[in-house]
Amino acid sequence: MKKLLVGLLLAGSAITLSAQAADQIKIGFANRTLNGAFFNGLTEYMKIHAKEKGYALITTDARGDLNKQIADVEDMISQGINYLVLNPQDPEAGLRITNIAKRAGIPTVIIDSDISLDAPVITRVQANNAKNNNMLGEFAVSQFGDKPLNCVFISGNQGNLVGQARRDNFLIGVSEAQLRKYNHTEINILSQGWGNWDQQGGLKAMEDMIVAQGDKINCVYSEMDDMALGALRSLKAANKLENVKVYAHDGYKKGLEAVKKGEIQATASNNPDLLTNTVLDVITKYQAGQKSFPDYVYIPSIMITRDNVDKYYKADSIF
Repeated sequence: MKKLLVGLLLAGSAITLSAQAADQIKIGFANRTLNGAFFNGLTEYMKIHAKEKGYALITTDARGDLNKQIADVEDMISQGINYLVLNPQDPEAGLRITNIAKRAGIPTVIIDSDISLDAPVITRVQANNAKNNNMLGEFAVSQFGDKPLNCVFISGNQGNLVGQARRDNFLIGVSEAQLRKYNHTEINILSQGWGNWDQQGGLKAMEDMIVAQGDKINCVYSEMDDMALGALRSLKAANKLENVKVYAHDGYKKGLEAVKKGEIQATASNNPDLLTNTVLDVITKYQAGQKSFPDYVYIPSIMITRDNVDKYYKADSIF
């Protein structure tokens, strides 16, 4: 009788656990790449916060290949995900993927990237690239005063809407501050290099622009801290860093170390910890019945300079 009772209890426990597993929300996170500290940080923080909130999580790495990202998402759909979190390789592929998810009845949240307003998504979670880079541009003018900024830009990849928003709004920030303070603009874009969102790419782009522009350069704007770190290596090797001010975006801890040293003048926060936690909060609210969200959900806008870097630097953080 005891054996029968134990058997029934074990069977009942197995059924309960099976039901709990079946009821658990499953989220698929399709990351565009893991090549670079920021993208790796997105995946690692997504794992941490999904576990905290009790969600099952599948993660993929498209390795910078839009066709692989489409295949990744199709595979996750076949595994029965309830929600898709997408960091699209490019806007066109992103639109295609969100339509694939929609046909499968799976709601999608975009993280750290932009996508057409026609895309069928709950919302887009990102840093406020307009506000952040306006602040960076204004700060650059506070350092240069009425002197010309002869800048080179290090961009991620062609067609990326977030990268474009960052560099465009840095320009706007510079121009508006110059007009307000000096009644004229004095910024010259000498060149643009493509760094593919990583340090090695930033190094190569900066090397090429130093060869082409030489001593004309007094300002570098990088769309990402990791690429800026590559640019610093190139500027140091060419003995030119002393005469060049560098501005970047993301708030990567190694970038903040460069801010502490005065090698990067300012960066803006694009914290993958906050981004992923915010994405999962959106999904929690959607699951609870909230169906109306703004087109964009922004994490707080923070500019980090040598004056406040100690407040934000954490040596033991993932990013």
